[in-house]
Amino acid sequence: MAIFNKIVLCATTTQLIAGVWRLGNLQSSHEFSSDPKGYEAFVRFLAQHDNTRLYMLVDAVEEDYQQDYLPHTRGSARREMLARKLNHGYRNATFKAAHFIERQKDKRKDDRFIYVALTKSDFLQPWMQAIAAQRMPLAGVYLLSMMSELLLQRMKLKAPHILLSERLNSGLRQTYFHHGRLLISRSAPVSPAMQERMAYFYLAETEKTRLYLISQRLVMRDTPIKMVLADIDDTSRQICRNISQEQNLECVSEDLKVLAKSLGLNPELLTRHPELMHMHLLATGELPVNLAPASYTRHYQVGNVARSIHLASVLTLLGGFVAASYIGQQAAQTLQQTLEAGQETRMQEQKYREVAKNFPQTPIPSTDLRAAVETARKLASYAQTPQAAMQALSEVLQAQPDMQIHRMRWLNTPDITIRDDKAEGGSAGPAQAAPADAQLSDTSVLHQLVFVDGEVAGFNGDYRAALVRVNQLAEKLRSLPQVAWVEVLQEPVNVSSYSRLQGSTTDAVSAVSMAADFKLKFILRQPEGAQ
Repeated sequence: MAIFNKIVLCATTTQLIAGVWRLGNLQSSHEFSSDPKGYEAFVRFLAQHDNTRLYMLVDAVEEDYQQDYLPHTRGSARREMLARKLNHGYRNATFKAAHFIERQKDKRKDDRFIYVALTKSDFLQPWMQAIAAQRMPLAGVYLLSMMSELLLQRMKLKAPHILLSERLNSGLRQTYFHHGRLLISRSAPVSPAMQERMAYFYLAETEKTRLYLISQRLVMRDTPIKMVLADIDDTSRQICRNISQEQNLECVSEDLKVLAKSLGLNPELLTRHPELMHMHLLATGELPVNLAPASYTRHYQVGNVARSIHLASVLTLLGGFVAASYIGQQAAQTLQQTLEAGQETRMQEQKYREVAKNFPQTPIPSTDLRAAVETARKLASYAQTPQAAMQALSEVLQAQPDMQIHRMRWLNTPDITIRDDKAEGGSAGPAQAAPADAQLSDTSVLHQLVFVDGEVAGFNGDYRAALVRVNQLAEKLRSLPQVAWVEVLQEPVNVSSYSRLQGSTTDAVSAVSMAADFKLKFILRQPEGAQ
């Protein structure tokens, strides 16, 4: 599938090398010459790998590197400032970029950048036109020298000043690193005359590079530079010894075939195409800074959006599948529990029927028994005693011990207007008016109604004082929370017949005992929950 494939290209002025990687492994490599036949073959190659992501490496002499220090900024301010710098320095260059190196630790803590550009890209245009015609998703255009920084990291070489020399199909490339960061790189084509004099060619180009570094004030004449020769055969070891003797530089040789084997790349392929090492690092490692403008990578960006949508759809579908599986599992467990509960219920019913066969038969139907139980419960709810009334009356009499009670009649009745048919003293008179209370007027509820007959003890004939005492007793009853209503039916007044006689009544009054009788009626509140 194309989504798991990558195509890494490496373009030089004379050819284009293409490698197809699948899941980090090189599947095949192809070579196309820079002529009409090579361009046609490249178009057919792209047609076979439709919609596969492309990564373009460029190895050319026409490269330029410039250092610059800018004030520390972020976001859009940094992008705008770098765009102005690049347009000013490389106005006619199509492929250019700014690579961040580090932030200074002293002075103003400025940002250090290196500007890289292809000053001449005519050799690249036929390949780019073929890619655009096929609408291939091009991720970017990168300099091969930028991959040398990652190659140095894989070699695990550390020194303040390193000069890496690599023998490629395009010629000898020498790249200078300061504390592992690329600052400049130059490529020198190898002429046919120099093929037999490679040792001298290495010495001459190394001296040119060192003088250029001194002229750019990147190193001093006495700066110790570590020379690293990337080796794919045994010839570089002798060259390394010559450089150490002639240039007085520390020189080491690194076998790229050993590194390629550790990275999962066939070492024998490097003999024909040493650039495959950089291409493999690009396919499996981090991407360097991209030199291509947005117009060249438009299809790649659109493809990224499409892949994001597809990934989101797949994740949503997967999440829905997981949720459905979980819900289905829970439903199956619930159904199983329901079936087990139903089976257990049937077993219990069967056991009950087996036990019920031995029950004695009752002469009364179950419906009559149920009605009897409900009637008994209803009657129990109506059961009341005079205890609450006696407690209320006792509570107020404790504060008025001079009140003597001769008689108390307690009724549990729905009619609160009933009169007291007292045997002594004749008739109690007409029925009393009902109080203006909706709860007390409810005839469907039994109310506790109490009649109280008594007198004021120690009466000395002062009926006014006796009346006050009776009214106080009534008010205290009203203040009790369990008392709903209180009425004085009979007040203490003088009813003696002798009070109407003329003349001296001393003998008559002394002969007749005076009494301050009274009669009360009060109703208790319904307890909560009573019917």
